[in-house]
Amino acid sequence: MKTPTKQKGGKREGAGRKKTTEKRIMFGASSEVLGILEGIEGNKSEFINKAILAYSNNK
Repeated sequence: MKTPTKQKGGKREGAGRKKTTEKRIMFGASSEVLGILEGIEGNKSEFINKAILAYSNNK
């Protein structure tokens, strides 16, 4: 009689979350900002990143 081998678990290539350079932060949004963000179609993080970069370049 053969001993059953384990078939579950262990490291698998390509498994898990992909690495990113992003860091998640939290902030308090005013009701005015919240209204703007709720109206955004698509990726809100991308919108916020672009807005911050545009603001910092205009200073």
